[in-house]
Amino acid sequence: MRQQPRRPEESTSVNSLAIAAITAKTMTLPDGIDGHQVRVGCDVLAIQDVADSVATFGDRYLRKVFTSGEIDDCQGHYFHGLAARFAAKEAVIKAFADPDMPFPLREIEITRDGPLPRLRLSGSVAERARRQGWLSSSVSLSHADCHAMAVVVVICKQGAR
Repeated sequence: MRQQPRRPEESTSVNSLAIAAITAKTMTLPDGIDGHQVRVGCDVLAIQDVADSVATFGDRYLRKVFTSGEIDDCQGHYFHGLAARFAAKEAVIKAFADPDMPFPLREIEITRDGPLPRLRLSGSVAERARRQGWLSSSVSLSHADCHAMAVVVVICKQGAR
């Protein structure tokens, strides 16, 4: 009778355990880098939701959610740009990981540094970021025909809350 080959997870030899570890293709990474914590927030939004809000509430909606700089930056891709910036604001809120905190959306602003989006915080949101030890951030915006998305990565002091 022919013996079935043993699967790596059933073997006790060192080589078999190494093969099992390699084929598992998993690893746990630290939640920080060089003594700093990394926080990530992301959001996806239907562009039509922003278009509907502008159609329903007009300037009132725009003035409540966006700064004049953000509105100006969106000329040419108006609803796509606004939706991507709204997604970025939601991504920032998720990076704070503080659901009870109020978030005045105009205090979370997406500006431009040449072609790159940049995050600018002001007021109570900026103060909360200081208390949480936020040191730097990176923002990525994207959109397709029907959806916009944003990812925000924040580097914080280790142990900051």
